[in-house]
Amino acid sequence: VTISLSAGCSSMVEQNVLMRKIAAVETLGSASIICTDKTGTLTEGKMTLIKMHVGGSDYDISGKGFDPTTGKITRKEGGSDASGDGGVRATLGSAILCSNTKLNQEADPDTGVMKWIPRGNSSEAPLVVAAAKIALKLETLEKCLERVYEIPFSSSRKMMLTVTKTLKSSDLGHVAKEGHTAHVKGAPNYIMDECSSYMTADGTVLPLDAETKKKFMDKVDELSEQALRVLAIACNHLGQELPFDSEEETDAKFGKILGATCTLTGRVGLTLCGLAASIDPERDGVKDAVLQSRTAGVRVVMITGDYLKTAIAIAKNINILNPRTFKEGNGEATDCGVLRPVRDGEYLNNADFDKLTRTTSVFARAKPEDKLEIVKSLQRQGWVCAMTGDGVNDAPALQRADIGVAMGLEGTEVAKGASDMILTDDNFCSIVSAIEKGRIIYAGIQKFVSFIMSVHFAEVLQIFLCIVTSVPVMRQPLQILFLILVTDLPPSIALGFEPGEHLTMKRAPRPKTQPVVLPWMWRGIVANGIILTICIFSTYMVALSAYAGAFTSDTITGGVYGNERERCTIWGRNDWAPTLDFTCSIASNILKDPDCNPETQSCDYLWQRIVNEVPDGVTQDQLDRMYYVTPPPFATDAEIDQFQRGIAGCKQCIDTSIRRARTTAFIALVWAEGFRAYCSRSFDTFVWVNTFNNPSMNKAVGMAQFTLVLALFTPGLNTVLGLYPYEIHYFGVFIAAVGSFSCLLGCEFYKYLGKQFIEETKLANYAENADGTVSK
Repeated sequence: VTISLSAGCSSMVEQNVLMRKIAAVETLGSASIICTDKTGTLTEGKMTLIKMHVGGSDYDISGKGFDPTTGKITRKEGGSDASGDGGVRATLGSAILCSNTKLNQEADPDTGVMKWIPRGNSSEAPLVVAAAKIALKLETLEKCLERVYEIPFSSSRKMMLTVTKTLKSSDLGHVAKEGHTAHVKGAPNYIMDECSSYMTADGTVLPLDAETKKKFMDKVDELSEQALRVLAIACNHLGQELPFDSEEETDAKFGKILGATCTLTGRVGLTLCGLAASIDPERDGVKDAVLQSRTAGVRVVMITGDYLKTAIAIAKNINILNPRTFKEGNGEATDCGVLRPVRDGEYLNNADFDKLTRTTSVFARAKPEDKLEIVKSLQRQGWVCAMTGDGVNDAPALQRADIGVAMGLEGTEVAKGASDMILTDDNFCSIVSAIEKGRIIYAGIQKFVSFIMSVHFAEVLQIFLCIVTSVPVMRQPLQILFLILVTDLPPSIALGFEPGEHLTMKRAPRPKTQPVVLPWMWRGIVANGIILTICIFSTYMVALSAYAGAFTSDTITGGVYGNERERCTIWGRNDWAPTLDFTCSIASNILKDPDCNPETQSCDYLWQRIVNEVPDGVTQDQLDRMYYVTPPPFATDAEIDQFQRGIAGCKQCIDTSIRRARTTAFIALVWAEGFRAYCSRSFDTFVWVNTFNNPSMNKAVGMAQFTLVLALFTPGLNTVLGLYPYEIHYFGVFIAAVGSFSCLLGCEFYKYLGKQFIEETKLANYAENADGTVSK
């Protein structure tokens, strides 16, 4: 089992999945829900700024990729150049002053072509590129505006904040001429709550009343519904002195900066510069991967920090929400704010929380701690949960999930350490591929266990029958070791590489607590073991009858002194029938009264001579040996020669008859287990269907047969193993072939009869009608 799981881990690397915990491969097969991030997992994580809104005016940004030399910023009405508009420059100027992303030209490592590459946060990259289109660069601005303080983005604040000190005049007209300016970017609804003013398109600052704020929020909704990620950018003139003490806590400083009175407007709060809307295209194949997940009975839940309408629009594009049937308020999309009725307070009780997660496919404005509670809720309902994450704060949720999935490119080391598997390409499609591979590996383990247990059960049962029936044991210890290492182990490992069946990703996930070997599999193990035993034991008995003329050990060897067997027949080298006879007891052919009853020795002329002529002092055992095993001292030379020739031939006959039968049965068993390995590739499909489409199985069985030839015909090795192929003749090969092929037919016949007992995992039966409804 460990070898199969390890091999599965190795093959998953080719699909951009790195398994950190080998047991997670098995768990993947039972995954019933995937809770996934959006940015970089469902989407490419390569955001491009395409729209802006400043003071009631809309703007379009053209260009492609991260190249700042292509494209420009234009007014939506009229299409005129807007690179000089005060509001646009203020919005992008504060945006890059509140960023840590750099944009540089670098040579592509594969082609050597120079490309523009952003280094930093993927959300900041489109802002930096757009700013460069109007000749605003952070490196230039920092010479005039020194950054003196920074509060990084956090999932609880939903904003990032920096403070700059004006050193000299800059290209930005909205910053303080002297003193300090705060620059803030983040979630629109959070920033809007802190704003008391807003900037018009020409850079004029006006009070922000409720009506204007509603217009801005309506614009946020409008942009979000286009699957655009919207950021709000704001600023505040703080004056010569900072409004906080350097020893204060970060949250206290943050609150004081937001609540500071603006030295420009005289109002408490921030000034909204504008809105920036970026598009993050979905990854290639994500739509199909989500649909494949549903077909496999795996539910997909998107958990994102985006605004609810943005999350809904993206979820519709990638099939997580059905665009034809989804309606707002139907419970499929939830703002994580409802998980805690009081902001940053206690979560809903378990019953209400579970009711929400039971139907929700999109969680918006989520925080890392929300992920943990969502996982707990889903697990309470019996879901086997795979959770993705990349940040330090995601670690508890990754640790709690049944399968923690960390991002290999953007993920932190803490997240990777808490995970069970890592996506080396950060791609959602890789998760679905891993689930499919996990199901295939688990099915292979079931086949492997069924195969190995059936053949081992048969091997033990065969030896047991030999012992209880007093038949010579058909196998020697080294032969048993050969079978385990060569005939049993390689094919069982090959079953771990078995290709998936066409219904693999159409069945519902198996229960996590389901045992590897199901009750109907136990019936198959016992039945196939009995079939294998009957075929091979029958082959051995036929061989014993043909070669030894008897079945039990005592009958074959003639008992202690050979008196129970008078004659033994041996086969010629290339004969199909026995041709050479040997006399096994001297009492049978010399000096014996033909009318004597063998049951009584009183009339036995040889016995009388032994008793009368042997010197005194000879024990009864010695008398018996003279009668049955050695010639008596009074025998003539002719009698002794006849005795020795007869006894030598008889001994050879007895020894070779048993080893010939063992060799025949051994060959039959090796062939039969090869057939059984191919039969084990499916519980319900017959062996002649796609027989050789598992290269690993072909190699394993082929290696077993090649090793068998070496064991049979390598001088010295065959003797050590107790195999004598030159003595079994064509007849032995024939009955070995018949016995092994009978096993194949028997196993396939049981497969035909046993189909009625198979309890396969039910099909998920997911399909969408033309109108978007689900048919089952």
